Amino acid sequence: MAPKKTSKKQSKSDFIRSQPATLSATEVVAKAKAAGITFSPQLVYNVRNGSKAQKGTAKRTAKAKPTTTSKRATAPRQAPPVPRPITSARSAEDLLKAVAAEIGLGRAIEQLQGERARVRAILRG
Repeated sequence: MAPKKTSKKQSKSDFIRSQPATLSATEVVAKAKAAGITFSPQLVYNVRNGSKAQKGTAKRTAKAKPTTTSKRATAPRQAPPVPRPITSARSAEDLLKAVAAEIGLGRAIEQLQGERARVRAILRG
């Protein structure tokens, strides 16, 4: 019986990682084509960026953080700001003037009369 061939085929990603980082993506694709492997330059970018991310993750996991709580870890979540009601009559008047200037005096008066009627209907029950 003839012995089996045990040639292990190199994956595309392994081929890309074996190339120097100084080569451009198109140069890596050209070398791969000469070696009988076909892929796009985008794969070169993806593999190279993925290997950098894994290296960074390995560095972060190697440094064990102490179990003591830090200010950043225990700080409560900040809720989004809530609009505050108008606190002074002067700011209410300024706001009313600004709205009247924006939508027009006639339209602002119509809106106020509509609100007055709505409030009166609620108060009457």
